[in-house]
Amino acid sequence: MTWNKIKDKGRLILLPLVKMFDSVPPNFITFGGFLIVVIAAVLILLGEFRIGGLVLIFGSIFDAIDGQIARMKGKTSKFGAFFDSTLDRYGEFFIFFSIAFAEKRFFLTSLCFLAVLGAFLTSYTRARADSLGVDIKEGFITRVERIIIIIIGLIFLPEHMIYIMAILAIVTNLTAIQRILIAYKRLENGGN
Repeated sequence: MTWNKIKDKGRLILLPLVKMFDSVPPNFITFGGFLIVVIAAVLILLGEFRIGGLVLIFGSIFDAIDGQIARMKGKTSKFGAFFDSTLDRYGEFFIFFSIAFAEKRFFLTSLCFLAVLGAFLTSYTRARADSLGVDIKEGFITRVERIIIIIIGLIFLPEHMIYIMAILAIVTNLTAIQRILIAYKRLENGGN
């Protein structure tokens, strides 16, 4: 089963929630999801990895349904897409930051910052290529996979977060490099 098919199935599973919240403005849901992610980050910072991971699931669900509601209600907007992506970056930073400083270990902190660098560059390379007329969705790991890996680590492997962050530090930066190479090929071929 491909990743896109898994995401489509996930959207179907979330459909009852989409219908439940369909009267709420999508940008409000986006902001509410962001606040839940911030609460998860605070819990993680306090060393409550498992509870923080569970709360992060709820924040991620809100992030997954805001766009669906906007499309269903015909209320999609460029600002809504921009607002969602921007708050995603803030939320992801707070999660990495809280993991980095929860255990006050230099190596874990360093890995978290390398992972956040790769995560941000993965998003930036896509956005910058898009501004030049090149669509790049390929990549070893996207935001959805990063959040899933973090949630699994927080809930099931909290004592091994250093390994989770090492994996993310490597794979996120490889994804950014992969997108740079894809952009190079496509931009060299007239931006196609």
